[in-house]
Amino acid sequence: MVVLFLASTAWAEQSPAPELLDSTAPEASAVSSPSVTSANSAPKAPEPKIAATATSATATSETASGAKPPRRIEEVRIVGKKLDAARIAGSVTVIEQAVLDRFEYDDIHAIFRMVPGVYLREEDGYGLRPNIGIRGVNAERSSKITLMEDAVLFGPAPYSAPAAYYFPLITRMVAVEVFKGPSAVRYGPQTIGGAVNFVSRPIPVEPTIALDGAYGSYGYGKFHGWAGGTWENLGLLVEGVHLESSGFKELDGGGNTGFERNEVVVKGEAGFDLGSDFYLMNSIKIGYSDEGSNETYLGISDEDFAETPYRRYAASQLARMEWHRQQYQFSQVLSWEDQLDFRLTGYRHDFKRKWKKLNSFTPGAPSLRDIFSNPTGRNAVYLEVLKGAQDTSNRLERLRIGTNDREFVSQGIQLQADWRFETGPLSHALNGGVRLHDDRIHRDHTEEPYEMIEGKLEPLDGPPIQIVDSIGKATAWALYLEDEIEWERLIVTAGVRVELIDTRFEEVDEAGPPASKNSQDVVIPGIGAVYFLSDHWSILAGAHRGFSPVAPGQSETAVPEKSINYEFGGRYVAEQTSAQVVGFWNDYDNLLASCRQVTGCNPNEVDDQFNGGGVDVIGVEVDLSHDFETPWNFEIPISLVYTYTHSEFESTFSSASQIFGDVEAGDELPYVPPHLLTANIGLLSDEWDLTLSLRYVDRMRDVAGQGPIPANERIDSAFVADLAVGWSPVEWVRIYVTTANLLGEEYMVSRRPFGARPGLPRAIQGGIKIFL
Repeated sequence: MVVLFLASTAWAEQSPAPELLDSTAPEASAVSSPSVTSANSAPKAPEPKIAATATSATATSETASGAKPPRRIEEVRIVGKKLDAARIAGSVTVIEQAVLDRFEYDDIHAIFRMVPGVYLREEDGYGLRPNIGIRGVNAERSSKITLMEDAVLFGPAPYSAPAAYYFPLITRMVAVEVFKGPSAVRYGPQTIGGAVNFVSRPIPVEPTIALDGAYGSYGYGKFHGWAGGTWENLGLLVEGVHLESSGFKELDGGGNTGFERNEVVVKGEAGFDLGSDFYLMNSIKIGYSDEGSNETYLGISDEDFAETPYRRYAASQLARMEWHRQQYQFSQVLSWEDQLDFRLTGYRHDFKRKWKKLNSFTPGAPSLRDIFSNPTGRNAVYLEVLKGAQDTSNRLERLRIGTNDREFVSQGIQLQADWRFETGPLSHALNGGVRLHDDRIHRDHTEEPYEMIEGKLEPLDGPPIQIVDSIGKATAWALYLEDEIEWERLIVTAGVRVELIDTRFEEVDEAGPPASKNSQDVVIPGIGAVYFLSDHWSILAGAHRGFSPVAPGQSETAVPEKSINYEFGGRYVAEQTSAQVVGFWNDYDNLLASCRQVTGCNPNEVDDQFNGGGVDVIGVEVDLSHDFETPWNFEIPISLVYTYTHSEFESTFSSASQIFGDVEAGDELPYVPPHLLTANIGLLSDEWDLTLSLRYVDRMRDVAGQGPIPANERIDSAFVADLAVGWSPVEWVRIYVTTANLLGEEYMVSRRPFGARPGLPRAIQGGIKIFL
């Protein structure tokens, strides 16, 4: 079924600022938030010849020969320039291509460490299945933030199963845009924490070929290539990426603990000048992705973590995730002068995944969570079975290996209009849209009994045991209208979003209960303002409603997650210095928790949702940067990103959610560290660049609580350094070496779902890029 989406991406041009800021300021080249983290300023390495990015509907760029290329419409950017970001009535951070290229990160968690107000729960060390939260929002599988690629929802099923088991490869991206506060209202359905837009590589203006190959620690390998160009009114881009690693964990008995990933994307576009100042652009994007990873949910005990943190127990030897995905997208953009634009986009994503992994011991035995929380007495025997040090001796010591087989479809159509006009002394940028979206998930979960014999998992006879066989569906109309009104030094942005959601859940077994249906209708208003005190100083404030829908098939007691979110702060934006300090308060009426195996839930309760009551999340975000010029033909950019957060439940309750458990009023949220800090310092010249990144993560809780954190519920603080060095001996070549975890810190990142899990050890990668 084809579906309609007008949605969330404001690619339209912001109305020009009334000389409140220096209009000659350069385009943000690094982490450009309203405060641009200049420590990530662009290195003077060769840059591929791509079309200039702009927030305007129509954008042109000079080619290398000085001639103007064919007129084109840039569709993917929401924020383009530093001054555009400074005008937005809400917190915005943009990680630009210069930063992505310099650090060569493949782990998306590493990118989000540069964004204030973002919390991460690492899992596998490579970021294969990210856990990202914003301003206290639950990070599990990034399910509480709106995720987009080129302004289109990319989650496997954003409404019926929002857990993001797929993320695009960051090496394909030229920017990452993060929206918080009222600026995120237009990007639903999740408006509690914020929205993220990944900007993929645009079609080059000139014919271009680029190759990128790298090799590194733990069998790491990368091959990335792309080629394309624009000829008159036609453009084409073909891009492919292959990543692989043999893994840094050591499996008892030997074996590969790594992964391999592939992505191929083809883009095409054709533009037509219709006369009378009308221009039409047709574009198409087709992609294929797949992954095979030997990943597990099984961690290790605290005692083993202290001695051998990168160990993996024998009980995880069969763990294997495999998935493949297809994407199809077609867009038409009709532009009239610089005043009116219409965009129609249709999309479909098909995603199929199968994850085989250890679920539990036989029912009646202790849970894996209990075994790791208290590995003494009888639990110590079960722990030895997991290690393969002891054979299965009775029925309760048999292990259940589960296969979660899921198929997803996400499709829709979106229509968006942008109109720029004036009414007397007021300038307006009116943006509105409508989206019709449809998605579904088919869950087919089975388990098979195994015994541990001499360190090997041996299957028992008999057919697989059916655990779950169900289908969840969602159809949603989303509408929004937003007006940015500018008067002298004041910019006010007021908007409203409406979500009309119908869900359906049914058991595939005909003998199961009848299908259940549910409807959720919600109005989501938001308002923000920016006032320019001078050419460089401004203050901002805003408030909006946060919303996260209930998934299909939930109990009648589960209600949507809602909050009222506030923010207030100040900005300073100049050519070499930028700063932003923002305070925020997310006042939850009801925190909605999802039960997932990644949080340690029982396989029979996976994807069930539970109410968490009222919660207050209060914090401060700081983003500072400055570029120091020197007389020696190089610059010294520095930046600092800091987040302070305090969270507190308002009521006492008992929850079936493993991540909450028994909660008392005053308890803090798990996996929300009080202090987060990332600092970058670089040396940049025309031929080379060196950047040191330092990050600190404060100790945090594994489950909700207050007071001193018990040792078996604590993730200790960690200090980690990364180093990136690049050199361009000639204009069309870049050689780079990166070292993650430079100091070789051994640190824990999570206790979820079962046992302690380590961060990536020291890993060195070297590569070369060639631009032709």
